[in-house]
Amino acid sequence: MRWTALSLLLLNFGVFAWFVSTTTAEKERVRIADKRAEAQIQGITLVSEMSRKDLSPLAAPSAPPPAEHSAEQLCTLLGPFAEEFLGEAIVQRLKALQVDAILRDVEMQGQMRYWVFLPPLNSRREAYNRLRELQAQGIDSYVIPKGALADGISFGIFSERLRAESLTSELLEKGIRAQFREEPQTHSERWIVLVPGASDDLAPEFWLQLQQEYPDLDRRRNLCAEVAG
Repeated sequence: MRWTALSLLLLNFGVFAWFVSTTTAEKERVRIADKRAEAQIQGITLVSEMSRKDLSPLAAPSAPPPAEHSAEQLCTLLGPFAEEFLGEAIVQRLKALQVDAILRDVEMQGQMRYWVFLPPLNSRREAYNRLRELQAQGIDSYVIPKGALADGISFGIFSERLRAESLTSELLEKGIRAQFREEPQTHSERWIVLVPGASDDLAPEFWLQLQQEYPDLDRRRNLCAEVAG
């Protein structure tokens, strides 16, 4: 009987010791978890406590810079008109349709030419002295009176590059330091110029009617900077 009571006492003591140790460990885990939660709370900044600078990337992200417009504007051209009154009649029809148009003279590039020449000499007197020497050799030439090559000697302007190259080679063989360069041939023509986008407002029927009335009328697009008055 005494051993039975002693056994029960030891058993109750063991259960008590286990309960105490378990409760202590649980409290320690809770205490560690509370410290971690406190640290996380301290690391959080309220929106109301943030400065305007801190909020700006969130509230309004910076917009990308606008793209640069490198493409040049194109104007629509109608013509050419040998008679001014014909062009003006079409201009009035376009204005009646609220299309901005104007009749003007436009410098148009024609066929390329090739100029064979001697570069300008030091003076007009020297140029004429050199001219007499060349003509004494039977070389057809003349003094250039004005322009970028004034006081130079011209041997001719040709429409074919091969002829210009051939003459330049012949002169070089004779000891004459001739050169040749391309010269774009330009001429003035009368055209109707429509501002960019104006032709987009015209119906296809308008162009068809215009083509029937003026079969030789040409419609093209060109850089506005090149046809500006």
